[in-house]
Amino acid sequence: MHIKRYWPIAGILALAAALRFWNLTAISLWHDEAFSALLIRYPWKEMMYRIGLDVHPPMYYVFLRLWHYVFGDSLLSLRGMSVLFGVLTVWAVWLFVREAFKSEKLALWAGLLAAVNPFSVQYVTEARMYTMGAFFAVLSAYFLTKALHRQKDLYGTSKLAMPRLPQEIALKRSMLWNYLGFVLSTVVLIYTHYYLLFTATAICFYGLVYLFFHHEGSIKKYSWLLLSFLLIALSFLPWLKTFLFQYRQVDAGYWIPPVDRWSIPSTLWTLLFGIGHDPAKFKTQILLAVTFVFALYFLYRFLRKTQVFEKWLVILAILAPFGGSFLFYILARLKGSSSSVYLVRYFIFTAAFLNIALAAWLGQLRYKKIAYLLFGACVTFNLIGVYVYWQDLGVQTKPGMAAAAKFLDANVQPEDKLYVGTSFEFFNFKYYNQTPVRPLLYTGGSREVSDLPHFAGTAILTNQDLLPDFNTQVKRGDLVWLLWTNGFGSSKPETPKNWVKLDEKGFAEVRPYVGTWIVVTEYKVQ
Repeated sequence: MHIKRYWPIAGILALAAALRFWNLTAISLWHDEAFSALLIRYPWKEMMYRIGLDVHPPMYYVFLRLWHYVFGDSLLSLRGMSVLFGVLTVWAVWLFVREAFKSEKLALWAGLLAAVNPFSVQYVTEARMYTMGAFFAVLSAYFLTKALHRQKDLYGTSKLAMPRLPQEIALKRSMLWNYLGFVLSTVVLIYTHYYLLFTATAICFYGLVYLFFHHEGSIKKYSWLLLSFLLIALSFLPWLKTFLFQYRQVDAGYWIPPVDRWSIPSTLWTLLFGIGHDPAKFKTQILLAVTFVFALYFLYRFLRKTQVFEKWLVILAILAPFGGSFLFYILARLKGSSSSVYLVRYFIFTAAFLNIALAAWLGQLRYKKIAYLLFGACVTFNLIGVYVYWQDLGVQTKPGMAAAAKFLDANVQPEDKLYVGTSFEFFNFKYYNQTPVRPLLYTGGSREVSDLPHFAGTAILTNQDLLPDFNTQVKRGDLVWLLWTNGFGSSKPETPKNWVKLDEKGFAEVRPYVGTWIVVTEYKVQ
């Protein structure tokens, strides 16, 4: 009987895994993922050095490096770690809601919504840090919630004036272990993605608010939480200098577009439904406005109707990334810029908490039949969203870089030249490349990696990878293969007039967006 209690969550986890493995390797590895795949091939010391040259903290790459020792660095393996953390996020949601809301039904509802959420499903197809960050965000919230609950129970037991009750000993041990879990998961959190600093701050702030309302001014009762904060802060000190360097690097080479009036409604639509949309269309704008109002409504009702104090942790975790993005926007405006650090993928860290609020609101509706009907509709709509997402992508007809690399593998000879026209396709081609020729990156004049913007992946580029001029390394009679793309705002580089085009083949690609093509052009030098 005890095991049967876990059958529902086991089924939800199985569904989550099935959705996340569906078409997992159908999309070719792209620039960001290839950066991850190539970075972990360096020796440990050099890998850490090159991470410092980039703009992200190191924890994801450390985990991926350890993972690849066991499972290799195939595309299935690289994305498999994202699947693992995606499924674990569902499990963490179930744990958190059971502890915070003391309701098995709400825990299962929240877990199911997290399992079928299209946006969360989409991001396991990237060998990047997003699903890992989402997992540790919920895990950190779970450990803190459990530690605070045990601490509250412990002080209640202590009032009995009986020395060292077995219950008191057990509660204290549980409290300490959960505070340790909170510290470790939060340290991993802030070392996974810098946007998670906002989430970590929100979770920590909630801890202070909880103690204030439950223990008022008793400073002694803050000691374990404050010690946890100190350990978390100290853990970041060794990386602080690197963080400041990376921050200045991002500030110097900025590319993220500014926010506009549709940024938040569009983000909420994506987090809840995960179906593609075009905010430039009037009909879509109406849907986005309705979604925005609906989200505000159910969050308001969630706060009004939910009795447990942990509702504030959920709300803070939802709002933290939005607040962080506008903090960046305000700082940019003070500098005379309209830029912001706002990308929808950063909000996957808040998706689980949004699903928790939605599940709690639905689960507490007065009319249970309506609650079950609406919950079933949400699950069904999300499953449809996952299906529509894959149908819209049409991955079966978009083999992209995988097919382009396979074509080159079959045709490039050792004496041929092989050039890539943009840095945004250089790393993913290097990952797939099995030709006998080392590819070079055409830069259009730049001879030093330091002359290129950081978002080109300069952390793992060397000067030997660069080709400033098409004429420097070719001679009459050479066959030259040029790989280029129309993605990332790129186009076909201008080639010398004595290069005669022999053939050209295109391969439809999914990333960075549908409509991208990878093109291979074959030339003969006259």
